[in-house]
Amino acid sequence: MFIHLGAQLSIFDEDIIAIMSMESIDRSKLNTEFLDFQRNLGKVTSVDMSKPKSVVITPHTVYLSPISVSTLRRRYNAGHRDLPSLVSKDADKSI
Repeated sequence: MFIHLGAQLSIFDEDIIAIMSMESIDRSKLNTEFLDFQRNLGKVTSVDMSKPKSVVITPHTVYLSPISVSTLRRRYNAGHRDLPSLVSKDADKSI
């Protein structure tokens, strides 16, 4: 199954390692360092020009999506699978 991340971008759901809120990234120095490191490697892709609400991590790319974590979770669960293990614990608190 594919997950639509915004604009005209969809990714294969089995490639998803984690989905985190942008707020949780900003609150953690380690997460911020990870995102900066991935940017320096050229592995961060902004889905569109709007402010990102979520970060979707895959083995090869980190996507900055304007779609909220809860919406991505609903889209993922539409494929009859459970997402909580892939989403940060505080993801829903930022919505």
